Amino acid sequence: MKSVLHVVVLTSLLASFSAFAHHPAEDIVDEDIYLMIDENLVDTPHADLDFTSMGR
Repeated sequence: MKSVLHVVVLTSLLASFSAFAHHPAEDIVDEDIYLMIDENLVDTPHADLDFTSMGR
């Protein structure tokens, strides 16, 4: 039982550190690229898709 507790504690510690990690591409890509992507996605019909009623 004690070893199970150790495994659970170790797993939760490792999982929590990865949750707070930064994305590898963060701060590498210029902000202008994100603005360009947003501009290109404004007029697409896919931005208005609604999947809430699928499968009913």
